[in-house]
Amino acid sequence: AASDGVHAGTPIYIARKSCPSLIVIAPDPLLTAKGSQALMELSGEFTPIVEPGAGRVFLDLTASLKLFGPARDVAARLEKAIASQLGLQAMAGAGINKLVSRVAADLMREPGVYDVFHGSEKNFLAPFPVSVLPGVGESRQIMLFRDLNLQRVEQVASLSIPQLRLAVGPFAPLLHDRSCGIDRSPVQPPRFSTEIVEEGLLDQEENDDAILLCELLRLVEGCGLRLRRLNKGARKLTLSVMYADGVTQQGKKLLTSPTSLDLLLLSCVEELFFATCKRRQRVRGLRLSVDQVAEEAGQMDLFAPSAASVSQKQTDLQETLDALREKHGRDAVRWGKGVPGRREAMTFSEPPPNWDPEQTRHMTLTKN
Repeated sequence: AASDGVHAGTPIYIARKSCPSLIVIAPDPLLTAKGSQALMELSGEFTPIVEPGAGRVFLDLTASLKLFGPARDVAARLEKAIASQLGLQAMAGAGINKLVSRVAADLMREPGVYDVFHGSEKNFLAPFPVSVLPGVGESRQIMLFRDLNLQRVEQVASLSIPQLRLAVGPFAPLLHDRSCGIDRSPVQPPRFSTEIVEEGLLDQEENDDAILLCELLRLVEGCGLRLRRLNKGARKLTLSVMYADGVTQQGKKLLTSPTSLDLLLLSCVEELFFATCKRRQRVRGLRLSVDQVAEEAGQMDLFAPSAASVSQKQTDLQETLDALREKHGRDAVRWGKGVPGRREAMTFSEPPPNWDPEQTRHMTLTKN
């Protein structure tokens, strides 16, 4: 592949054209997410201002220079830490802004640090194709390359803003700044989120709905338990279905009122699953996130006492199950549809008639 011009960072559609015999292996999305999180945590040891990106992180070291020294030294230390602690190879670029440091890092083909000295940003970017500039997508490349014969960054920088405006309109001032190595976008740490996420990979790729729903219930139970520990409910559900061929489909659903009860969450997630998972392809993993966390509505309609009674029974049942799991482990008691192959297991859409939660609280589990 390398002999055909395929290297790290080459878009897949270009790589396939350059190397028809190329075999593409889809990355493991869950493992990739864990690696990204570990990289963020390691970077946070040098500065609190860290922005995650696609396959990269941006660090603002302005306030850390007195403590750790020049940016190139920090980059070298971080590169070694990533190799020793995570077992990953990292290429680092040091520069005055995100644009310059990103291009510098992309130049590296082996682990190391490329340091662009302050004041040399324009000359550094000059020989590169205009495609390295953010915002120059395929359509703008065609316009700049074919219509104006602007192939390199230095050719764009040589034009005035009014001249560029004739070609790219209101994007002209920003394009001109970037061609001169000016990037005013700050490093933005991820915003605090109340999102709760449960995810899992299947032991083997599956297309059996019953098995997938069992795994889905496990994710629902995990999200529900974490919500109840916060005394909160969720109004937004997001389900991601990861297929064996690397494709991921996502579905979202808004609830009428926040809830943390397993059965209520499961009924909504089941509906979301069948609306989302429609491809004839085996599923590799599932990811469930709940968001828009808020206080649960505790007061029912005055004229709907039966609904209030059912809701209270569901809450009592859920509290009992949580107490049993807390004492005997998460798998001590399961909903029937969460047990693979146990079709005869009891499954309640609501607690059975004449059910007394106080009697259930005194149940004990024994193992033969």
